[in-house]
Amino acid sequence: MSGKRILGITAFGILFIFAVISVMMLISYLRPEGGTLKLPEPTETTGDPVEVEPDALNRVEITPETVQAVVSTLTRPETYSRELIIESFWDGGQTVFSIDTAVYGVMTSLRISPQVGNEKRIIVTPDTLYIWYGGDSTPFIGGPGLTGDGYRTADEYQMLASYEDIAKLSVDDIVDAGYTQFEGEDCIYIEHFTKELGYTVKYYVSIRLGLITGSEEFDKTGKLVYSMRAGECRIGEIDPEMFTLPNGVDLMHPD
Repeated sequence: MSGKRILGITAFGILFIFAVISVMMLISYLRPEGGTLKLPEPTETTGDPVEVEPDALNRVEITPETVQAVVSTLTRPETYSRELIIESFWDGGQTVFSIDTAVYGVMTSLRISPQVGNEKRIIVTPDTLYIWYGGDSTPFIGGPGLTGDGYRTADEYQMLASYEDIAKLSVDDIVDAGYTQFEGEDCIYIEHFTKELGYTVKYYVSIRLGLITGSEEFDKTGKLVYSMRAGECRIGEIDPEMFTLPNGVDLMHPD
């Protein structure tokens, strides 16, 4: 993945440095042969992801000051598919999007199905953006200026926070962090406060998958205004149709 460590030396000085060094040493201890937390060099993943040891969550203390460093050690699978349910809430109503996601190496394909309106298809590659709607025979094709930096751009089209968003959070705005279970998955959670809107946002990052599997956003009164939940992640499994354009071009096998 492309998450970057942004922890800086704060006024806590030497005590903060010791805290970061201690966490990274513990992460190294937590990662035996086969690894439970993988270093951020993407590799092809075709089998089942490595299971977290039952007592692994008790070995590394997560705090607001150290959580970004720990999240930066996680990597996404190379090839996978899953479904996301995105809900937005407001006074008197809500809307729901279902998003089928498929990732094949450096390409991400999305099938976005709103409650009302046409299905939308998006494929993001390193140098090309494809967008079309149900019934279209040809896609809109955009160049490198629209594809951004790949994963981040695909996350934005999925209405997801990206790892870069987590990495750039100010430590002062992270109000809580630790380990938890979310939808049956062992996760690292990060809770932060947005000064602009006064909202509270929670992220849940799967240790097993290295993916954000859930997110919740609450307004200043404590009402839920946004929710994202991911379904089963199928490692190494994708539907080839997800990378076929409406004009029949197969992006997985362009030749």
